[in-house]
Parts: sequence; C-alpha cells; structure tokens
Amino acid sequence: MSAPSDRPVLDDDTLDAALLPWLGDIPATDRIAVGVSGGADSMLLLHALARRLDRSRLLALTVDHGLRPEAGDEAAMVSTWCAGEGIAHQTLRWTDRKPASGLQAAARTARYRLLAIACNAAGIRHLFVAHHGDDQAETLFARLARGAGLDGLSGMPPVRQIAAGPGDAVRLVRPLLSLRRADLRATSVARKIPLADDPSNDDDTYERVRRRAFLAAAGVQDFLSVPALMRSATALQAELDRREQGLAEDFAAAGGWFRRDGSIRFDATLYARLPEARRRSLIARAMEAAGAGHAIAQPGPDLAVEEAVTMGGALARSQRHIVSITREPAALLGRADGTKSNPPSAVTPGKTLWDGRFIVDIPDRAGALSLSPLALPRGDCAQAHVIARAVTRDPGLSTMPGLWCDGTLIAVPDCLKTMLPGPAIPWNTGLMPLNVTKLIEERFYRRMIRY
Repeated sequence: MSAPSDRPVLDDDTLDAALLPWLGDIPATDRIAVGVSGGADSMLLLHALARRLDRSRLLALTVDHGLRPEAGDEAAMVSTWCAGEGIAHQTLRWTDRKPASGLQAAARTARYRLLAIACNAAGIRHLFVAHHGDDQAETLFARLARGAGLDGLSGMPPVRQIAAGPGDAVRLVRPLLSLRRADLRATSVARKIPLADDPSNDDDTYERVRRRAFLAAAGVQDFLSVPALMRSATALQAELDRREQGLAEDFAAAGGWFRRDGSIRFDATLYARLPEARRRSLIARAMEAAGAGHAIAQPGPDLAVEEAVTMGGALARSQRHIVSITREPAALLGRADGTKSNPPSAVTPGKTLWDGRFIVDIPDRAGALSLSPLALPRGDCAQAHVIARAVTRDPGLSTMPGLWCDGTLIAVPDCLKTMLPGPAIPWNTGLMPLNVTKLIEERFYRRMIRY
C-alpha cells in the first residue's frame, strides 16, 4: 500500500497544532483514553499522542460491535501494535441483542456507552476520538438533508461531556476536525502505521457511503465541497454557542432556579419582562429539560396567568408570582385517555439513572428492589397512599422516585423531608432516606449526553 500521490503527508508540526490546544489544560498526571478502531485516522491519532506523551498515560480502547467477522481481527491488530509500542489496550465488546432496525444508531450509542464505562473503570476523564473534517462535513450534509435546525447543523462539537447512564462525566475530545481524511491516511501509510480497512466503507447499501460518494462528485464539480461544509459547521457552532450564552442570560434575567425535585421555577414578573420570542425559547428549553428529554424544536408556549400547558412530557404552569416547569405527572402516572403509567423499574444496589432526570443511589438491601413515581401507590401500602396524597399537591414532587422492596415502600428522596411539611408524611415509621441527585441543570444547559 502506498500513499496517494496527490495528498500531502502531514508533518509533526501540523499534528501538534491540532493536538496541543486540547492537551494544554490536562494535568500531566492524568491518563488519556483514545478510541482506536484500527482505521488510518484513529491509528494516526494514537501514534501522534504516543509521540508527544508518556505512553504510560495512554489507554487505547477498541470497540468490537460483533457485526462483522473481521472486527475481531482488527481489534487484535490494534492490540498487537499497542503491545509493541508500550501502550495499554482493551477491546470492548458489544454483546447486547442487536435491534432489527436502527442498527447503526444503536451501535453508535453502544460504542460511546462502552467507551465511557471503560474510562470510568480506569479512572480516566479524557477520551480522544479521531473524527475528522470529512466526518464533520458528512454529518452536516446528512442533517441538512433531514431538515435539521441550528442544533443539528452545527455538526459535531470539538469537545463535549458524555457519560454512561449514571456514570461519571468523560470529556470527549475531537482534535482532528480541521484535518482531511485523505491526508490522515496518506500520513499513516507514509509512517508505516498498520491499518485496518472496514469493507463497509465501500458498501453503498449504507447511507453514509452514498453521502460520501455524492460529496466527492459534488466537490469535483465545485458545487458543494467538504472544506465549505467544514467552514459552515464551524460558523454554525459559533452561532449555537452565542445562542446558549443568551439562553443562560435570559434564565438569570427571569430569576430562574432549579429545584431539588427536578423542576424549574421563574419569577413571573421578571419572566414577563423578557421579549416574547425569548420567553418562548426559555420555556421550550425548560420543558425539554424537565420532560422526557425530547428536543422541542419550536419555541414553547407564551404562558398566560393561571394557564397550564403540556408538551414533550413536561408541564408548564403560570400561577400568581411563579412560572413552574415540571415533569408532566400524567406522562408517568397514566392518563384518562388510557395512556398507561410507567411500570416500576427493577433496580440493583448501586447508582442508577431513573427517568433520565435523577441519579438514584440504591442501598444494598436484600429483596426485589424497584423504583416508582411517588404519586403512583402500589398495592395497599398505607405509607405510599399517604405520601401520594401529599406530593400530588405539588406536581414536581409527585414525579420523584420512591424505592420499593418486595411490594413495600422503604425509602423516599431525603430532600422531601425539607420540601414537605413533616406532619404530612409518616417519616417515623421506618422509611429510609434515598440519595437522589437531580440532573435538571445538566439537562437544561445540555452539558452532557448520557448513553
């Protein structure tokens, strides 16, 4: 295999210019994980990091999705090369049942989840991956074809936080977004780095392969070039950053605060002073955060006094001096139209992500453990019925989790002891406190993707 003659070979200075901005704020004692598929881009990224850093700081991670027979050999090739270079390596296998549809999306989710889990297990907070400029252009083009708005058209950010369910945050870094696929490959070949070619990259049954071919043809005709799409993605990301900053400023101007029950409150007077378009955008984001997590593309409702609106699994209400946004109780507890309530979720001791809105620390206790919304009594448990009646007065509290063991309510979120009047709740009848971490702020500012 030889380097393409029409592509430049990247020198060390060019690679350093791509890497150094992302390495500068990482403490010298921190380890770094690198997602390595065996392709030219990820192998060159690992090679470049190994040239600059102490190799004991690196952990190469290869995900074998189990979708191709060659994947195991590719992971073994990466492992062998890493062993020769003195770099630790792990192969992560996706062993879950594969879905009948949406396989590529499911594989992507599984990949990031496995990578984040491996980082948590190794105590690593930084994960570098090798997405490059062509990946960025293809992502932007695909989202444009689907009619995406600003959020989608901004493409892949160079850095963001990810986590596996309730796990710790991992800083995902994409340092190669300014570089081209062909240049990375030419450089890998020139440096005699072993590569694994995924045959699916030439299979036009995949949409991504057809998109790539279209962009290549459009580039030759000078209709739609990859560099132009890369520049557009950068410009759109800057615009998205400005919008997010404006949203944070409007949240503060409206006197916004995040409650421990996972709801959002605004001062109605301050909220009303914002221009209508900004009020709508603020409510739309708040409903996204407090609800089921579905992005609300259109601006939300402009609430009037004493009005209640549901959207995206959230409930927004304006009552006297307060505008409140909570999880819609009926979305969890069932509706009169026959919509069923969410079934109790079986859990095991340790941290678990519940309803996408809370991390719940399940105590180590014998028996069948499950979580249900507090306003959804089960069986004839007297405590549950008393608590359900009390918290139903406050929609936010009613959608918090309660811990059950063999059909008996045994624990409620400890914050309820200060959020509800003591006499209304039978605290002294053996109920344990439940450590619950709210994620409403993280969700509102879109600080994290949890896989």
